[in-house]
Amino acid sequence: MPRLDMETQQKTAVPQEQILVSLVIPTRNESQNIVPLLKRLGAALSADIDPHAVEVLFVDDSTDNTPEAVAQAAADFPFAVRLIARPPERRNGLSGAVVEGFGAAQGTWLCVMDADLQHPPELVPALLARAVEARADIVIGSRKCDFFGPLGLSRKRAMTSQLLTLLARAWFPRLLRNVSDPLTGLFLVQRAAVDTAVLRPNGFKILLEILIRCPGLRVSEIFFDFASRHQGESKADFQEGMNFFRHLLRLRLTANQSFPRLVLVALLSLVMDTAAFALGQQSVNLPYWATAFIAAQLVLLLRFFLTEKWVLGGGHPVPGWPSLRRFWVTNQFSLLLVRLPLLILLISAWNWSPVSAILLAVLVESVARYTISEQWVFSRRGMTMWQPGIYRYNLHGILRIESQTPLPELAYFHVAEPLLHVDIQIRVDRFGTPTPQPGAILYNERLSRFGFGLVVLPGDNFSEIVISPLLGAAPFALYKSVVEPVLRWALVQRGYVMVYGASVAQKNVATLIVPEGDEGKTEAVLQATRQGEYAFMSDDFAILAGNGRLYSFPKPITVTAPLLRHSSGGGSGKHGSLWLQNLLYWRLGRRIGLQLSQRGWPVATLNILWQRLWLPPKWPIQAVQPDVRLADTADLKEVVLLVEGSGAMTAVPAAKVIQFVVQRQQAVEGFPPYKLLLEQLEDANKIPLAEKEQAIITQALQSCTGWSLGKQNRFQWSTFYDRKEKCSGGHAGVQCG
Repeated sequence: MPRLDMETQQKTAVPQEQILVSLVIPTRNESQNIVPLLKRLGAALSADIDPHAVEVLFVDDSTDNTPEAVAQAAADFPFAVRLIARPPERRNGLSGAVVEGFGAAQGTWLCVMDADLQHPPELVPALLARAVEARADIVIGSRKCDFFGPLGLSRKRAMTSQLLTLLARAWFPRLLRNVSDPLTGLFLVQRAAVDTAVLRPNGFKILLEILIRCPGLRVSEIFFDFASRHQGESKADFQEGMNFFRHLLRLRLTANQSFPRLVLVALLSLVMDTAAFALGQQSVNLPYWATAFIAAQLVLLLRFFLTEKWVLGGGHPVPGWPSLRRFWVTNQFSLLLVRLPLLILLISAWNWSPVSAILLAVLVESVARYTISEQWVFSRRGMTMWQPGIYRYNLHGILRIESQTPLPELAYFHVAEPLLHVDIQIRVDRFGTPTPQPGAILYNERLSRFGFGLVVLPGDNFSEIVISPLLGAAPFALYKSVVEPVLRWALVQRGYVMVYGASVAQKNVATLIVPEGDEGKTEAVLQATRQGEYAFMSDDFAILAGNGRLYSFPKPITVTAPLLRHSSGGGSGKHGSLWLQNLLYWRLGRRIGLQLSQRGWPVATLNILWQRLWLPPKWPIQAVQPDVRLADTADLKEVVLLVEGSGAMTAVPAAKVIQFVVQRQQAVEGFPPYKLLLEQLEDANKIPLAEKEQAIITQALQSCTGWSLGKQNRFQWSTFYDRKEKCSGGHAGVQCG
């Protein structure tokens, strides 16, 4: 068969409007992998995607019989298989092949993958599903990694990839912050989101080119196991490494037009700082450190105005005095903490000449200041691609959560096996604070990886939460401030509500206990479960369906010393530590924190640091009540309202029960950004959360029996039904047992 050196269609193409996904596969001497790749792809598509809505486009630079292998295999598959066999004069590397494939592809979505089967074809349906669910512009297949780099590579290649990733992040820390593996070769991108005219492909790393030249893409990720090469040889070598470095330099100089000017200002500042210090030494009779300080202030002002007017062209987001104030404060820190101490060390301790010492001190300070201003690029975890574990939680089949940080509050729902579908994904941005993406909700206390930061990308069937490393290390704060409001919103979308209150079940009949404040409900459910007739369902929230079905939510209980004394778990020797823990988490401190947050204090970050020093006093129910029984679900038939005072148990009309429960529901508020997330989730999807929750609660409780009891009365479950029998009815909507 003659060699094909022009584009050849091996099968009748599906009309362009019917093509959903175009797989663009660059090849060079991959003849042995063509058939295995197409077979695995066909098997993967058959169950999830109509094969006729898919085309496979090989862009080939081979010197072997790869084109012939494509031609022979094409007729055996239900999807269109096309080939672009490029002549030598058009061969400009893998990235160039991908861009040429983009121009010839017909699909709405463009999927790039290698032909060597290290990228599993089975992942294509998952990439497409994630793109639709997350409303993403691009979905990246991120290779799982350890300390040395991507798994599946040799140690040498893994460490090389690690170093190249570090270099790319150092030069583009903000543009690459939402991506854990910017050098992967597996990704799916929406055709309309990429302007191929701005791409300048060179070398292997086309994803990096797209992320830098097409900023503002809404990004999602799927982690996969990078397989060993099936057949053929790797094309990566020293020359490709040099191409990558040149490509990175070209990107840095052209993607940001102000960067060359910024470099010139930095060099000019270095010269001016040194000259001003030398001139001051000769003209003013002051200690050298004082001269260095004064010279730095003068050059600082000049550098600010050059940066503001020439580098940024007056386009600083906070122009004028506030910008100057921030600029001045930042530079004072670097001056006092880096430049002056180093200058004193060099001159006083090591006897350097003043001019040499100031030159080195200014240079070191400039590097340190750049590093800090670029969001801690070289911090300990920022230098690695360490891959966190995956924790999965299945909430009664209603919601499924996948998280890179453990969530002790959801430990009851933990499952080991992979989830068939994920509704909420929690991902740790290992390199800093997450940055805004189109349609995303951002909360950032501006402390980078050492503070509270998150991005929520809400969707109808899938939502993604990207969090800062510090937040990922504080799972209780993560759950209460972030996950819980997202769960409330996601459940309402599905016709459920996280209803506030403790609950128990007896013979498939559930009782919900709702306190007027925050106290009394835990003691009530512990008394019920201690008698053995009732099974535990929840202490804080439960999941309620509109048809009145209640689902358990057994989070860890906030334990106090008095509560522990009355439990069957004993707790000898723990009362002192519990007293201290409860003192540290006193409700007054929470109220003060909420007030400070309204004044702009980084209260959420302080809360994380506090929890890392002293964990909240939260125990699983089994630790408090070892012989407790648990119930997954039951029909809600009774609601007990714990009110202030010492009133006896009385029947309550259904309308009053609903009003009471709804008011308590709306009063629940956690630490920032709890309330903000609820408000912005409503705005993002036009879902009136409070109204929807009220509608579900009203529907579920309209036929429930309602009771009111003063908190000061000891809640005796043994006489509960006796009191119901003695209850005199007469209230509309009330059922007396």
